[in-house]
Order: sequence, then structure tokens, then C-alpha cells
Amino acid sequence: MDSFDIASKLLQMLHSISPQLQNITKIVHFALKNHKLEDYLLPTIIDVIDDKQLDSSVKSNVFQFIELLLIESYQNKDKFNGAYVHGLMQNLPYIIKQVIVNKSNLHNTYLSLCNISKVFDVDCDEYILRFSCDLLTEEDLVKIANNEEFEQEEKSKEKEEDLVKCWKILLQDKRQSQYERARLLKHGDLTADIVDEDQMFSTRDKTKPETTKFLSKRQILARMEDDREVHKRSKESFWVVNRDKDKNANFITENEFLDHYWNRFQPLDEKENNEFLDSLKDMNDMVRCSYKDKY
Repeated sequence: MDSFDIASKLLQMLHSISPQLQNITKIVHFALKNHKLEDYLLPTIIDVIDDKQLDSSVKSNVFQFIELLLIESYQNKDKFNGAYVHGLMQNLPYIIKQVIVNKSNLHNTYLSLCNISKVFDVDCDEYILRFSCDLLTEEDLVKIANNEEFEQEEKSKEKEEDLVKCWKILLQDKRQSQYERARLLKHGDLTADIVDEDQMFSTRDKTKPETTKFLSKRQILARMEDDREVHKRSKESFWVVNRDKDKNANFITENEFLDHYWNRFQPLDEKENNEFLDSLKDMNDMVRCSYKDKY
């Protein structure tokens, strides 16, 4: 395939990307396999992020692809010559702005940004702490009480690292999300009446042509499955056990743990083996008797 065909294939793959790690990894490997065509493939990635017609959930998946692509290329500099790293890092603040236009992508973007910051050795503890806190200021509370619109902060003219800019953009949007929610709760129209099903689903005129396009059952189920996958991936870090022997001398590695217990006992002789099998048979018989169905 020539450079045009490869860029077209990457574009197609990104438009149909799903949150499954296998799918994201497959696309990352395709991009890294063709890392010499970075000049063609990098604009393709930006074009996908720029696509106004692309669903926000797909853009969130694309950002996870960007996260993994950055990490893989950066950690294998000798093999891929740092392909995509410089270009993506320069465009990362802009990419994040496009991804978190929909505030539902805030948490996924936050997790990806944590991983990128860790790999690039950027101290993000302050930002992580702030992200999990209430970001509204006293001035914000006054404006909410007066039912005023949220005002974006002016851009800092100081030269900052790209990742620092990304964190500030993320925190700004998180603050805006909290502001709009608080304002809606305080000044939004509430009803204490019981709302029946017909009223609940008649908030817009479905007879108008522009409102007759709805998601199919298959699309809704696909989105639900994607959300479950994203939620599962967000929890994976809680299950990781990292025992670095050089940095943590008090811990043993998994292989050392296995070798210790594998070599701790000698092979059983025939008598010990028979006793073990008899005990196992007794246990199985006891379990079998606990079932109502004897067969």
C-alpha cells in the first residue's frame, strides 16, 4: 500500500474504533508499523478529532488510542525513533479541547492524562488532587446565586509545558461542569408533580424532520457495552500489583514467590500420594452429598 492507502485505512479504523483494548492496541500497532509515514498519518489523527460529525464517545476512544500510541512510541524510542511523540504532544491541548466538548468524556480523559503524565515523568499529584475536589470559588458561588453565565478564564501568556496546559484545560472544564450543574439545581425548573410516561418522553416534537433520527436498539446496546468496557478499564489500575525489586527491596517478585512454594515441598511418595487422594475423595463425596440432585 502507498502512503495514501495507509492513511485512508487508518482513518477508517479510527472512525470505527471501540473501547476494547484489543481493538485500540491493533490500531496502535498499525500506526507504529507505518511510523515512517508519520507526516501522512499524524494529520489523519487530527482530522478525526476535528470531525464535527463524529460521536463524542468515539472521540474519547480515539484519545485512548492517542494515549497508548504516545506511550508505546516514547518507551520504544530506539525502535520507532520517537514517531508521533513530538507532533501529538504539540497538538495535545487542542485535542483535549475537542474531546471534552462533551463533558461526559471528562473522567476518561483524566485517566488517560494521568497515564501520559506518569510515563513522561510529569508531576501531576497537584492536578489529581484538584480534579477530585470541588473547584468552585467564592466568586463562582456568588455568580451562581445571581444566575450568571460561566466565564472562561483568560489564557495564560506564560510559556508552559504541553501537559501542564492540558491539565489546566481539563480542570477548567471540570470547574465549568460543576458550575453549570450547581446553577441548574439552583435556578432550574423543578416539579413536584407525578410525571407520567407520555409526558416524560414528549419533551420534543418528534414530527419535525430534524428530530426523527433516533438511535436503533443495536446502537444503544453497543453504546452500553462500550460504557461497560470503559468503566472496566478505568478500574484496572486498582488490580495492578507492581513489585519493583530494585526500588522496593522488602517485596519479592511474583516469580520468586512461585519458585519459593514450588520448591518448598518434596515430591510425594506413594503412601503420601494415596493419603492425599483419599482425603480428596472424601471431600468430593461430602460436596456431592450436599447437592439435592444426587445425579
